[in-house]
Parts: sequence; structure tokens; C-alpha cells
Amino acid sequence: MQQDGQLKRYITLHQKYLNDADVLLRKGDYAQASEKLWGSTATLAKAIATLKKKRIKSHDGITFFLTDVAKELKDKSILNAIFVANGLHQNFYEGTLPPEAVEHGAKTIKQFSKRLRNFFNLGS
Repeated sequence: MQQDGQLKRYITLHQKYLNDADVLLRKGDYAQASEKLWGSTATLAKAIATLKKKRIKSHDGITFFLTDVAKELKDKSILNAIFVANGLHQNFYEGTLPPEAVEHGAKTIKQFSKRLRNFFNLGS
């Protein structure tokens, strides 16, 4: 039962961060939107890990776990999404990405999220 609660918490946070990113993008706050997009990626990875009865314990662990998921699904686009998410995370600290890059990154993360949520039956 604890696993179900944890899974629900991660999915709720994942969706919250995606929604927050949309609001921040509309406001032109690209640095904060970047971090919310990273957070949505991290919480989705943790949700999938919870389903697989695994635990992600570090920032690098997210990348390694999603790389394994990409291999399992034979989907190299997941690797692209990992790089985009990490670049967005860096943008939160540096604020150097142009708005167009952040907006493109948001589209990439949303597509990635939809694909994985559908595959792992985590809602739409």
C-alpha cells in the first residue's frame, strides 16, 4: 500500500510541475519553467522506478534509470529527452537558454511524458 501512495504522490507532482511550467512559460519566466520541466522528468522517473520496485537516490540515478528504460523500450528518443531535461535543469541556474529553446524543450518533455505515462499506464 505504501508503494501505491508513493506512486500517486510522484504522478501528482509530475503533473503539477508540467502545469506550473505552462504557467511560467506564458509569463516568460523561462528559468523557473526550465526547473519545473526538469522536476516533471525526475518525478516521472521516480514513479516508473516505484512501479518497478526500484529506488532512485541521486540526480545521476535519474539519468541512469531512464537510460535503462530507453534500452528496455528500444526507444532512443528517451535519451534525447534526458539531455533536454538536464539542459533545462542547468538553465535554471544559468539562465542562458533563449526562450525558443526552452519552449522547444517543453514540447520535448511533454511528448516524452505522454509516451512514458501511456506505456506504463500512469494516466494521460
